[in-house]
Amino acid sequence: MEKCDQAEMVFTAYITLKNGNRLYAKQVGKKAFCFPRKETKEKTSK
Repeated sequence: MEKCDQAEMVFTAYITLKNGNRLYAKQVGKKAFCFPRKETKEKTSK
């Protein structure tokens, strides 16, 4: 796994698939799913 300085890692026990089904980590032999959180920059309006 690559380290990324600008993203935090998020851990969750389940993910929701595009077809609406939930996939739990234990179903695939893991304790948790891990993915980087995308940072969104806020724009200031004037």
